[in-house]
Amino acid sequence: MPSKNIFGGQSARALFAHYVYEELRKRKFVTMVDVLCVYYKRDKSYYDLHTYSSDKAYSQLKKAFPEVVRALDKVEPGCVVDNGKTGKGKAFKYTGKDDDPLAAERKAVVQKSVEDYVEFCKASAGIMPASWFSSFFENTQLLLDTERESEGGNALIRSSLEQNLTNIHLLPQFYKAITDRQVLRFSYQRFGQEPFELVFHPQFLKEYNGRWFVFGDAERLRVGELDSGIRESFKAYNVPLDRIVGSLTLVEGVKYIPAEKGFYQLFFKDIIGVTHEKDAKVETVVIRTKTEYQHGLMLTKKLHESQIETLPFGEHEGQWCGEIQLLIEPNRELRGKILAYGQHLEVMQPLSLREQLRDIISKQMSQYSDASE
Repeated sequence: MPSKNIFGGQSARALFAHYVYEELRKRKFVTMVDVLCVYYKRDKSYYDLHTYSSDKAYSQLKKAFPEVVRALDKVEPGCVVDNGKTGKGKAFKYTGKDDDPLAAERKAVVQKSVEDYVEFCKASAGIMPASWFSSFFENTQLLLDTERESEGGNALIRSSLEQNLTNIHLLPQFYKAITDRQVLRFSYQRFGQEPFELVFHPQFLKEYNGRWFVFGDAERLRVGELDSGIRESFKAYNVPLDRIVGSLTLVEGVKYIPAEKGFYQLFFKDIIGVTHEKDAKVETVVIRTKTEYQHGLMLTKKLHESQIETLPFGEHEGQWCGEIQLLIEPNRELRGKILAYGQHLEVMQPLSLREQLRDIISKQMSQYSDASE
């Protein structure tokens, strides 16, 4: 029976095997305390005040450490020496010739992870847009197997939203243009308006609420002046894929404009969705929850990464409620999220957002009022 790969699996024991091995590869004496400090990102002085053997992770580390030592000794007998101490000060040092003696074992784990990922890709055809999946796995056995399993009714996973979206086939084309730093030209038509031409430097793709958007630097070409050189330039221009008319054309001879490093991480940091509204600024938004279930849902399904709980659900000043707080730039996506929960959420501040929601709700109520009243 083949021996178990000490690096395999997702257990804490396997994780510690990686940590122990990496520390020993540095060819210095390594203690269990050293590994715990790396694992927790702690200073070693922490264990001057705390007993390392009482740490909750110790039991798994205690099993992993000797497993790594035995694995190294099997490859090259005698390559690990100890300092002769006991307890907290006991340390081991790797002295072998090979800088990565267990490379084959770790490579086998990586290969298994890739195989698992491929299997997930096959199962995820119901989540990934069909054209996206087909584009990247075109002419592969993976795509053929996936199609056969789907036709045979053996699909195991599917999105609640069918990804039959307009122009979804452009998604891999934009992805390729971003990675290859290509400039594109296409027609863009906003709802109810005439189409216009864009020379576009695609930089970032984002999905929100079942709709795909491409962001980048854009030059809008005025109607009748497509070749005149008169252009309007925009940074972080937002194009929904379903508003593109026709095909994409590669623009030759125009230098691609890349996004600044970290630009889109900052661009989306303080908003929900894709919209920065004019004159909007980051504000503290306090939302009151009206039921225990809703409060729990807010904690597990956060509206935004800045969200924190500021008032646990319970009886406060004669009413049952809880509160969460966001540090966010209010926009239409945030308003839509809040309204979707109906009477179960109430915005307490800022007052401007509260008034916006009140106006929207008032108009909705008038639409449903009895015409005879």
